[in-house]
Amino acid sequence: MIRTSLLLSAAAAALSLVPSAQADEVLPFEQFTLPNGLRVVVHEDRSTPKVAVAVWYHVGSANEPAGKSGFAHLYEHLMFNGSEHRDDEWFPPLQEIGASAVNGATSYDQTYYYEVVPTGGLERALWMESDRMGHLLGAITQAKLDEQRGVVQNEKRQRESQPYSKMDDVTAQALFPVNHPYYHSIIGSMDDLNAASLTDVKDWFGQYYGAANAVLSLSGDVDAKQARALAEKYFGSVAAGPPVSRATAWVPSLPEDKRDTMLDNVPQAAVSWSWAVPGRGTPQSSTLRAAASALGTGKTSRLYKALILDRPLATSVSVNYQPMAVAGIFSIDARLKPGVDPKDAEAAIQQAIDGFLATGPNADELKRAKVTNYGNNIRALESVYVRAMALADGLIFANNPAQYAEDNKRFDAVNGPAVLADAKNWLTRGAHKLTVLPYAAHTTTADGADRSKLPALAASPGLVMPIAEEARLSNGIRVVFSPRPQVPTVDMAIVFDAGTAADSPDKKGLGGFALQMMGDGPTGLTPQAFEERQASLGARLHASSGSDTTSFMLSSLSRELPATIALWASYIRTPGFRADDLERDRTQSLSGISQSLAEPTAIAQRTFTNLLYGADHPYGAQLAGRADTLKSFTRADVAGWHARWVRPDNAVIYASGDTTIGALTALLEKGFGNWTPPAAAKGVKTVPAIPFTTASRVVLVDKPGAIQSVIRVGQLMPGGLDPRNFDYDAANGVLGGNFTARLNMNLREAKGWSYGASSFINEQRGPQNFGVATSVQTDKTSEALAEIDKEIRAIRKDRPATQAELDMMVKGNVLSLPGQFETNQAFVSYLQYVSLYDKPYDYLATLPAKYGALTPAAITKAADEMLRPDAMSWVIVGDLSKIETKVRALGLGPVEVWDAEGKKLR
Repeated sequence: MIRTSLLLSAAAAALSLVPSAQADEVLPFEQFTLPNGLRVVVHEDRSTPKVAVAVWYHVGSANEPAGKSGFAHLYEHLMFNGSEHRDDEWFPPLQEIGASAVNGATSYDQTYYYEVVPTGGLERALWMESDRMGHLLGAITQAKLDEQRGVVQNEKRQRESQPYSKMDDVTAQALFPVNHPYYHSIIGSMDDLNAASLTDVKDWFGQYYGAANAVLSLSGDVDAKQARALAEKYFGSVAAGPPVSRATAWVPSLPEDKRDTMLDNVPQAAVSWSWAVPGRGTPQSSTLRAAASALGTGKTSRLYKALILDRPLATSVSVNYQPMAVAGIFSIDARLKPGVDPKDAEAAIQQAIDGFLATGPNADELKRAKVTNYGNNIRALESVYVRAMALADGLIFANNPAQYAEDNKRFDAVNGPAVLADAKNWLTRGAHKLTVLPYAAHTTTADGADRSKLPALAASPGLVMPIAEEARLSNGIRVVFSPRPQVPTVDMAIVFDAGTAADSPDKKGLGGFALQMMGDGPTGLTPQAFEERQASLGARLHASSGSDTTSFMLSSLSRELPATIALWASYIRTPGFRADDLERDRTQSLSGISQSLAEPTAIAQRTFTNLLYGADHPYGAQLAGRADTLKSFTRADVAGWHARWVRPDNAVIYASGDTTIGALTALLEKGFGNWTPPAAAKGVKTVPAIPFTTASRVVLVDKPGAIQSVIRVGQLMPGGLDPRNFDYDAANGVLGGNFTARLNMNLREAKGWSYGASSFINEQRGPQNFGVATSVQTDKTSEALAEIDKEIRAIRKDRPATQAELDMMVKGNVLSLPGQFETNQAFVSYLQYVSLYDKPYDYLATLPAKYGALTPAAITKAADEMLRPDAMSWVIVGDLSKIETKVRALGLGPVEVWDAEGKKLR
């Protein structure tokens, strides 16, 4: 019975289906205001013996406070249940006089009621409208409230059972913040409807249904003199009501696209894109209306062509601009053909929008929009109902019954540049992108699974090593490539024998800072242009540095590989190293170091590394460096680092993806083949051995107020080329290398002191380190340290590895091997790994046999060789006022207190 929508269809018609071609087509009207504030507008048309009566109240769901959603619409229902002087159903008295189009509706901003009656029935209509305006409260009972509450809830259920009916509510809650007047649905929530009380009803009536908050619009066989007399007769005694505050314009913008996917009982998938935009009465209300017409009105529109004519992606598409008092909504809605991937439809929509935003509407599109609007308006003039609604709408929202004419005059004056400018401004902002997918009917079958036991592991394909091919560029750069045509991408890395170990003690962090500056782009491209160029190619270029090597990575679309390799080569070979970039990067790096000195985990790792290696050892460096050395870096320092280390006689290229070795080598030859070593000498690294410590030591770093203590425990190990590393890694796997290993099962699962605990071997060509990492609640710090010490000692002798632990670790590792090369980047990383550690290309294929030969005794032997419990380095970052005394009491070793930068305090 009662229609509810984001913008009611009748109101929308009132705004657009009226004259627009010329200003002299304004409907003739007279208006006046009664002493009680009721505004009355009258349009006389004697052509037909009937009168349209419309009573608009300037209140809607936007006026509802929190917890009262749906109340405006619920009250609208109560208005049809009788008033004090006729406590009965609304419709019979009007039906018996031949009334038509009797109804009411609620939107965000207004609630209105209307009927079209024969001329002789006008007084009856006015009597009834005035009686419910001025004399409703005495007729409202709890029984009526409960009845209409049930009706509204069933209306809500009925509405929500319709296909696509939930889209508007999802969109509104995505576009508008929770405290925005348009956030909640007009029909309301079930909980809020259930909570509505008789007191609420009376309060709502008293606040919003006074004469001064209403408009009476009469259109048809009536003149102003007669209308004034009748208005005074029936409405003059109605109380004005209190003043009502109005929400001002509030158009929120999403910072980026927000996506939702909704499953619903719909026959076909739908895609809906929506933006919050300026609403009614704004200049944009004309330009966005024109944009909507060009994009989605009729078979000549751009989206109809894109989604239906050019490619059969959709069965329907529409574009709507819904202007409201506080904001508007610009939306695109497409119903997709069965089997169409929504991503394909979205790509077509975006392409059409991009095309429109590049040029704006053409002359034909603008003319078509204006002519169509004019034709619709002319046809609507036959309806006295539409005229009454248009006049009431203008009077409510603009205090001008002829506002519709002003709006249409402005629409007729819009030009292409204005439409383009506003479309660019608003349709390039974050959008709500909703995909609705059919939710198929589901059935169940008999349970055929044996749930008394887990299924045994079925046979799985074994590891298949990808093909690896080699070539050399004309300048000697070695290229290792694996063809993988499954996905149209190519990943590469050019690896230089550098790493953080290449930094001298007085220039710690120089390599990392050079990489940061190289990320600002090559000579000839600003940082912004470099980013834009990557984006235009769909490419990803970045660099990273470990202890021993520095790598520059590329990920490219196959179709853009030539241009991407050319950009990659310039990025690596000719970095800009601009002075203004240097100072900005220095500021950013210093800020990053400052932040890391406040972060407990970063403090713990930095302190642990320095404790093991010493601040001046090549492996004691952090990629970000130190603040004192960073402040001294010059452009000459950065350029000198690049000349020593990033050079063709220090490089290997690894690649994998959708190309061939011949095609790839030809492209790389163009980008790197003419690259010759600079005059500067090639860099030389020295990574000295470090004697293993013979006694434990403990370093504490104070973090007052910390609710957790960050723990690092470990020691140095032989280098990455040591043949025992496989066994060492297996022993680490049992101790702490995975979720089910001993450390995590103890500190997390058994004790509940930590979110997680693990152990690791930090692989490097030179001296490696074993470590334990965890964070524990402050009051369990000393207890956790004792448990870690116990577990390290136990795996060596007291509680050696069991066959069950070995089997768990081996199965997990072996069965995961076939998935190691899932991506191009994973294989590129593997190629770098086997090269760095002098392993054969098929090293991974040898691992199943090596794992199969392991025994618990071998694990115990490896743990005993690797771990030296009485020569551990312990680092704890936490609130020393709460943990220091108990940590010292453990007797783990001599205790020192350092600051976050590694300086000994005591």
